[in-house]
Amino acid sequence: EFAFLSDAQQRAAFYSRINAMMGMDYTLISCFIRKQMHKDRYGKAAANPYDLALEYALERLLPLLEGVGQNKVHIVAEARGKKEDDELRLAFYRFVSNGNEYVTAARVKKIQFQLTFCTKHTNLIGMQMADLAAYPIARHVIDPSKPNPAYDIIKSKFYNGPGWVYGLKVFP
Repeated sequence: EFAFLSDAQQRAAFYSRINAMMGMDYTLISCFIRKQMHKDRYGKAAANPYDLALEYALERLLPLLEGVGQNKVHIVAEARGKKEDDELRLAFYRFVSNGNEYVTAARVKKIQFQLTFCTKHTNLIGMQMADLAAYPIARHVIDPSKPNPAYDIIKSKFYNGPGWVYGLKVFP
């Protein structure tokens, strides 16, 4: 399907359209878990990195929703398999029921959170945009000194909330 990208003119036009789309108006929240560092630091007490990323994302999403007066949100997660989806669903319900050390349960319960899992084949535009943002973010976190034009397009999209709340969380 992407054989046309071997033609320099068509590739340039394609990237131009993608870059224009990624420059649209949206707010980005991204969590990057350095899995090996996390495992090395916390050993057997290390949390599941996907669960942790979801929790960090929800911590940042909450003040964004509060700031715009939104009390309902539908979150779409990429399906990864029954066991993995069930584990992530449990982490989601634990957070929306109990909050965590930074966000109280009462505060979280003011927002109606809904979680749905979809496969890549569903081809949702939000999931496509998340995929387009994920690689440049990962490249930036791994080596911020390397040129990264795609990251340069999206870096202004990160949520900048109150206090220390930022849309890009890197852990540890």
